Amino acid sequence: MKFLLLLHLLNGIMPWFANAHVIMISPEPYSKDKINNSPLAADGSDFPCKLQPSDFEIPLEETVYRIGENYSIKFQGSVAHGGGSCQVSLTSDRKPTKDSKWKVIHSCEGGCPANVAGNLPGDALSKILPPLNFTIPLGLQPGKYSLAWTWFNRIGNREMYMNCAPVTLVGSASNDDPIYQSDLFSDLPNMFIANINGCQTRENIDIRFPQAGGSVEYRGEASYLAGMNEPACIGDPAFGRSTVRTKGSPIKHPTATSPVQFLTLARPQSSSCRCRSNKKWD
Repeated sequence: MKFLLLLHLLNGIMPWFANAHVIMISPEPYSKDKINNSPLAADGSDFPCKLQPSDFEIPLEETVYRIGENYSIKFQGSVAHGGGSCQVSLTSDRKPTKDSKWKVIHSCEGGCPANVAGNLPGDALSKILPPLNFTIPLGLQPGKYSLAWTWFNRIGNREMYMNCAPVTLVGSASNDDPIYQSDLFSDLPNMFIANINGCQTRENIDIRFPQAGGSVEYRGEASYLAGMNEPACIGDPAFGRSTVRTKGSPIKHPTATSPVQFLTLARPQSSSCRCRSNKKWD
């Protein structure tokens, strides 16, 4: 009798748990009525963006960002899986595919989307998560892009979450400014891919991205943050660039000065360290 009661309770809890994962709600995603808040399929069949090629419907009011200014991604949901590490990336493709080139503009290593031991109170519609702040870097050219939020959870099944939104980047009143004639996009690091391609992250670790880029944030617990030379995932990826940094391999550092302002790649002694530099990714 007790077993049947427990089974009944679990049957009631599991649908809520599965449907309360975190999802990006701002900027407004592609095909928001077709996507759900579950992770990407383990076989990568719905990568990128948890959408099929015919499902990239643009919202009636598309998000517009001004180059050089600060913005935030907003979420809803409560199953935060102990946080983890996230990236914000852009591609110039409006209907991204597995071959699209995603370029990182911000990395958050630890405490993303929330700095919690497990899950948050609330349900799938809760909006109590902190926003993920980022900057549209100077040097990107105005135009139409797709923005992606990707998340690798710290505890639970080894998963990759990804939501995408169409965004338009605009410059100053005069795009004749020399800064808008540069081509920063190709110099940015590639988005990290794991858990859907044969390369698996480790549980209870906030991964350090092999190519975190020049804008890096730390807001988790230092005790969970992976060591400097620890691989971000284990295995040989079936698709996506291999961005695993194995122990003892050289670590890229920013080089060359640039008018573009970025956060340095200097690693923190604690989770609260943030530093600025005028260096860009090599």
